Amino acid sequence: MEMTDQCHYSSFDHSRIARIRELRPERNSDGTYIYRTGALFVDPPYNFISLSLAVGASEVHLRYDTCTKERVDAIHANGMGSLAWWRGPPGMLKDVTEKYLDVGNEDESMYRVAMKTGLEWMCVNKPDILAKVASL
Repeated sequence: MEMTDQCHYSSFDHSRIARIRELRPERNSDGTYIYRTGALFVDPPYNFISLSLAVGASEVHLRYDTCTKERVDAIHANGMGSLAWWRGPPGMLKDVTEKYLDVGNEDESMYRVAMKTGLEWMCVNKPDILAKVASL
C-alpha cells in the first residue's frame, strides 16, 4: 500500500522523530520534508523551536492551551507547520471544570481562540463543532 508519505509522525519522544528523519531524510523540490514529523509539546520550553529543528521536525504540535500567536508565528518563521492538539475527553473535562471555567468543553469559543493564533491544523475531539466554526 506504501502510504508512509501520506502519514504524519508525531511524538513526545523527540528521539523517535530524529530516527524517522535518519531513515527518511528526503525532501520535496521546495525544501520541505516529504515525510512529515511533529514534535509534540505539553508545556513548550523556551527553546522549543531549536529542539524541534534539531531533530528534523517538520511541524510543532502544541497542546491547545499553550498556543499563542507569538509561538505559532515563530514556528512558521522557522519553516515548520503548526498544530494544536486537545486532550482526550477525560482530560478536557478536568480542564474545563478545574482550570478554565470561562469556556465549555471544546466549545466554539475555544476553537475560535485557537484559530486566531494562525494554526494550520487542529486535532480535536469534536470535529463536528470545529467544522461548524470553520464554515462561518
